[in-house]
Amino acid sequence: MDITPIYDLRDRLRTAMIAGTSLLAEDFRLKRAVEAMAPLEKAAPVFAKVGEFCKKLIASGSGTEDKEDLLLDAITLVDAVCCTQGAVSVPGEMKSLFEEENAGNDMENIVNSKKKMILSNVPYSMLQPLREALTTSGGGRYAYVTDCHNVSPELFKDYRVRLAMVQALNASYAELADDVCRWLIEDGEDVLPLLVRDFNPKGKKEMVRRLRIIEKWRGAAANDFYIKQLETAEGELRQDLIYALRHEPKNIELLMDLGKKERGNTKKVAYAALACNDNEEVEKFFEEMYKKKPKTVMEYLEMNAERNKTSWGARLAAKGLVDWLNSKPEKTGDKKKDESAMMEWEQTASHFVDALYGKSGAEVHDALRLAATMSGKYGTLLQKEILRLLCYLLITQPGEEIFSLVDSIYEGENGEKGVLQYFPAAFLSHVIRECGMGAENPGANYVDWLSDQLFEKTPCVPYHFLAQAFEYLRYRDGKYTFEESHYDNVMEYYNTYVHPVNIEIKGKFLDLLIRCCDQGIDRKLALFFDSSDKEVCSKLEEYFYKRALSTPSDEYLAPLKRCGCTRCEGLLVHFVKSRPRISMWQIEYFVQNMPGNAEAKITEASRIPELAKTGKATVYNWNEKHYMDWVNGLV
Repeated sequence: MDITPIYDLRDRLRTAMIAGTSLLAEDFRLKRAVEAMAPLEKAAPVFAKVGEFCKKLIASGSGTEDKEDLLLDAITLVDAVCCTQGAVSVPGEMKSLFEEENAGNDMENIVNSKKKMILSNVPYSMLQPLREALTTSGGGRYAYVTDCHNVSPELFKDYRVRLAMVQALNASYAELADDVCRWLIEDGEDVLPLLVRDFNPKGKKEMVRRLRIIEKWRGAAANDFYIKQLETAEGELRQDLIYALRHEPKNIELLMDLGKKERGNTKKVAYAALACNDNEEVEKFFEEMYKKKPKTVMEYLEMNAERNKTSWGARLAAKGLVDWLNSKPEKTGDKKKDESAMMEWEQTASHFVDALYGKSGAEVHDALRLAATMSGKYGTLLQKEILRLLCYLLITQPGEEIFSLVDSIYEGENGEKGVLQYFPAAFLSHVIRECGMGAENPGANYVDWLSDQLFEKTPCVPYHFLAQAFEYLRYRDGKYTFEESHYDNVMEYYNTYVHPVNIEIKGKFLDLLIRCCDQGIDRKLALFFDSSDKEVCSKLEEYFYKRALSTPSDEYLAPLKRCGCTRCEGLLVHFVKSRPRISMWQIEYFVQNMPGNAEAKITEASRIPELAKTGKATVYNWNEKHYMDWVNGLV
C-alpha cells in the first residue's frame, strides 16, 4: 500500500498553519492532497478519520466547526499516523560497529579509521559528571574520576568518555593525566585516531603521553610516524620518539647517527634504543664500547632492561656484573673512606643487577649466583635487589633453570651454606613449582616444606621473611596470584606481571600461619582469606579475637568484621588500657570500627568511664558527660 498521500497531506496542513485558516477553502493544493487520501480512507478507519477532519477544513459555509481547533486536531492525528508508519530498517547488508575501516600500517589512515568506538547504554546524565571531571579544573575531580574507574571501569570504554580522556592527557593535575595515560596504555587502541590527529611534535607532556599510547598499540607499524615527528620534536618528546625507533631493525643506522649527534639524556636514549637490536654490528659496537666505558654500557642496558631481550645483551650484562663484583674495593684502614668506597661499590653493583631484568640464560644465572653469595648482611641494598630480581624471574620466567638457581642460593651447594635471607624467593619457587601454571606435580607439599623451614630448620626462618614473601601474593575474586611490578625508566610507568597459583589458605596451611602468631603475617592473612568459607571464618574469628585482646592495635577489627564477628566484649577496654595515654577521638574511632551491634558496642563503651575514674586509663581532655552522650547516640 502506497502511503505517500499521508505525508503530502501533512506537508500541506503544516503550510496551512502558517498561511492561516481564512484561506483554507481556497487552498487548491490542500484540496488535491485531501482527494488523494480517498484510496487510503477505504483501507483503514484511521485514514477515514483523517479524511473526515480534512474535508471539514476545506468545506465552505457557516455550518462548519471552529477551523482553528479542527486544524490542530487534524495535524495532530496526521503526525501520529506518520509516526506509526516510520521505517525501522535500511537497505543493504549489516555491518558490525566494531569493524575497522581504512585499517593498516599507514598512520594517516588510522586518523580516519573507526576502531571499536563503543556507545554504551548509559544515560547522558550519568556520563556528563565524569566527562566534566576529566575536562575541567577544580578540587575533588581527581578523586571522583579514580573512584569511578575503580567502581565502574566499563564507563571509560564509552566513546563519549574516551574523547574526554584524550583531553585529560593535558590536565593541569599531573596525577590525573598520568592515570588516564596508564588506563589508555592498558586498554586504549580505539582512541588512536584521536591521538594521531592534531599531534604536535613541538608539544610538551600531553604529546609525550599521546606518543606512549600510540607506541604501545602500534609499535613498529608507526615507524614512519615517529621519524616524521622527529624532524622538529624537542625535549622529552624527542627522547621518546627516538626510543620508539627501537621497534624497527631498519633504524640501526639512524640510531647510531643519533647517538653521535645527540647530547645528554637524548644521547643515552638513542644508545639504549640501539641496544635493543639483536644484530652482529650492534653487538660488536657495544663490546668495543664496553672495553673503554663499562659503566656507560651497563647504564644503557639498565635503561631498557626489560625491552632488551637480545642474547648478546644478556651475556654482556652478566659479564658486567661479574666484572664489577670481582672488583670489590680493598680495605685501606681508613674506616670512613672504606665505608664510602664500599657503599659506592654496592650501589653500582645494584644498578648492574637491574640490567639483568628481562634476560635469561646460563651467564645470567651464574652472575646472580655469584652476586647472591657476595651480597653480605641481610638488609643491604645489593641483597634486596637480587631478591627482588629472583622473585621477578620466578613470576615472569618460571622453569627448572630458575627453580634450581633459587634452590642453590637458598640451600647452598658444593659444601657452601645457603643464604637464609633468600627464603622469600625459595617460597615462591616451591609454590609456583607445585601450584603455578603448568605445574607438573600439583600438590600441597610446599606446606610441609614451609613447616620445616619455620619450625624445624636450624636456624629457623624468621617469620618476617614469610611476611616478606607474602608481599608478592594477591587475592582477588577468590583467586590467588603472585604479582611483581617493574618500573620503566624511559617510559616512566610500571609494568605489572601476574602468575596465577592454585592455592587455598585453609586446612594445614591456615593452621601453620596461625601457629606463627606473627603480626606481619596476620596483616597479610587478614587480606587473603576467603570470607565466604564459614569454617575458615570461624577459625580465624577465634584467632583474630585473641590477637586483638593481646596487642595494643586496632588492625584486627576489619578482619574480625570480614569473619562475620558479632561480639566486641573486652576489645575496647584492652585497647584503652594498653595505651599510656589516649584521646577521645581514638576511643570513638575504635568503637565505630569494632564488630558487634549497637547494643554490644554501647555495653563495651560504657565501661570506659570507670577506667578513667580509677586511673586505669588516661584519656586526653576527658569529659564523661560528653562521652556518654555520644555513646547513647549509637542506638
